[in-house]
Amino acid sequence: MKRRVVITGLGPAAALGIGKKDFSEGVYGLKTCLAEIPKSYEQTYKFKSRYFVPRPKFSLTDIGFHKSVEGMMEEASRLSVLCTKLALEDAGFQIGSGENYKQVEGMENCGTIIGIGMSSLQTAFDSYTAHIAETEEGSNPKPRFNRMVIPMLMTNSPAAWISILFGLKGLSYTINASCASGSYALGEAYRNISEGRCDVMLAGGVEALAERKGAIMRGFDMLSTLTRAKDGRPQPFSPQRSGFLFNEGAGCVLVLEELARAQTRGAEIYAEIVGYEAGSDHYSIVQMDPGGDKIAGLFERICGGIKVDYLNAHGTGTMMNDDIESGVIQRIFGDKSKQPYINSSKGVLGHSIGASGALEAAVTALSIQESRIHGNLISEPMDNLNLPLGTLEASIKYALSASYGFGGHNALILFKRFEENG
Repeated sequence: MKRRVVITGLGPAAALGIGKKDFSEGVYGLKTCLAEIPKSYEQTYKFKSRYFVPRPKFSLTDIGFHKSVEGMMEEASRLSVLCTKLALEDAGFQIGSGENYKQVEGMENCGTIIGIGMSSLQTAFDSYTAHIAETEEGSNPKPRFNRMVIPMLMTNSPAAWISILFGLKGLSYTINASCASGSYALGEAYRNISEGRCDVMLAGGVEALAERKGAIMRGFDMLSTLTRAKDGRPQPFSPQRSGFLFNEGAGCVLVLEELARAQTRGAEIYAEIVGYEAGSDHYSIVQMDPGGDKIAGLFERICGGIKVDYLNAHGTGTMMNDDIESGVIQRIFGDKSKQPYINSSKGVLGHSIGASGALEAAVTALSIQESRIHGNLISEPMDNLNLPLGTLEASIKYALSASYGFGGHNALILFKRFEENG
């Protein structure tokens, strides 16, 4: 018999808010944080997309970690540590001083799974420049080769630093499934608890694509995936959409617990996770399968005849993806009058690749607990989709969060309002 898994802590960090309170106010207030691309981005290339979402500004030294530790991390690892501390505090855990770093009471055997899409690359770029500058002239001032470049670039580092800094001895690893990475991490954490391998897990996603010259954003721009809107608003599920809004850095970690353990310590429960499905389109490295058959199959397996009240859709704002996703929604749920409420959090937050699924899971859990759904930042919705334009009050029993990534990685997580008797 599968064990019940509940969400007891949320640790989001994004430009519109760090921590549950500010993040929630930003999302439900439909607050956006856009910045124009700097001139330094266009020294050799003219961007078609003119706006991005900046990374959140913070320092780990301000939350109790020594600057020498922070200096050994790239931005993605810094985000993972920040989000973990926020999630643990939100879940009511006491964080004390351990033999080396921090110690969390009752969490010694906690597992950690963090999703990441591409990871930070600034240290790699700087170190490579420094390496070739040793034999080439004209570099002034001479860049620095970082002797910690390897541990800083290791894709396992965001999960490893969580285990190291918080004294966690359970399983620990990162998972990569492009834009679905955060959802995969949460789904695998759910499985570990429901199948009895762990009692508590820290899971989520981080991404840090900030780079001083804009090379990473240029890569997406050259694929014609980024919004070309004059005001930067991506408008997912709107005829006015032209691509997604690039988010250069964000993260979210959630605390998942086995129900009896959470109840024993009197934890606040946001929602229960009751299903997870994942699969591959096996179609293209950058495009969704136009037929949407594999995604539709995931919906059919996870819904199982239940009535879904709310769908936090993938909703990137690209022309093809939104068409395919809307077709699947209509195929599964019927016409607009029969569909759940649908929104795209990427219309507010931008698209943070590996972090997006975790941020959207947090939004979904908050929506269930608070019985409200944020609106869609669009001027005109696509036909035959149940897209509220403003934030509204709504009782939610079942909700879905959907993530689809480059390479055909698809994932759905099913949430339920917590009820004592299931």
